[in-house]
Amino acid sequence: MRDKIVCPFFRKNEDHCDVGCGYISNHDVKMIISYCADDYGQCMKFRELADRYPTMLNYTASLDATLPSNHITKERKTMANELKNLSLQDTTANPAPLGLLGFGMTTVLLNLHNAGFFPLDAMILAMGVFYGGIGQIIVGIMEWKKNNTFGATAFTSYGLFWLTLVALILLPKTGMVAASSPFAMGFYLTVWGMFTAVLFLGTFRLNRALQVVFGSLTILFFLLAAGDFSGIHGVKVIAGYEGIFCGLSAIYTGLAQVMNEVFNRQVAPLGAIAVKK
Repeated sequence: MRDKIVCPFFRKNEDHCDVGCGYISNHDVKMIISYCADDYGQCMKFRELADRYPTMLNYTASLDATLPSNHITKERKTMANELKNLSLQDTTANPAPLGLLGFGMTTVLLNLHNAGFFPLDAMILAMGVFYGGIGQIIVGIMEWKKNNTFGATAFTSYGLFWLTLVALILLPKTGMVAASSPFAMGFYLTVWGMFTAVLFLGTFRLNRALQVVFGSLTILFFLLAAGDFSGIHGVKVIAGYEGIFCGLSAIYTGLAQVMNEVFNRQVAPLGAIAVKK
């Protein structure tokens, strides 16, 4: 190796080298410039990247052939500094509308039950498992990929909330476990209310529509918890109507994002917030 720059994976276990896994990134470029071995032919990762990005990597390789050995490290460091601000254009779709619709539609249907319009049945449970549950978990993973910590945390958590809620209803019917008491359910809903209240604070950096969604959801969880703690049926009915509003606000927010993108203009306002830098 030249100038004592040694790749930690060269001639070792390259399975642990994450350079170029899936796509090229700032990290990959800087790693290649700083650490790639002189004997490029022996590095599987370099050969793989050279096939996919011949222009960029052929230039780095050409440095060894054209520059004196004592200048290569300095040249590579200069390139690394120039590429610090390199960014990739994200061309993937916005997954948030799907998550908002999965949450909103499932919430509306469950709270129509809480308000007394129909009994709890397979329709609500199916929505809770597939659209509200699995659907939001998928969206959370997509948000993680887009480097959106808030979206990944919120959608994945609420997707798992729906799955746990369905499990709380169905598991006792198997005879394996006892049904949760109203007192225990009150604490369950309180914890989710506290979690949502913190996320609600985060929406003050996002938009007004999400503030309405998370604000009304916080109220919904605490109303449902109060209904379980008190045993007063009327509280749950009030929570049902408030939950219908919460679900509709999430549906509006999701569809507004879709329509605004389709028409490439503001068709439905979301209440954008000017964030001071």
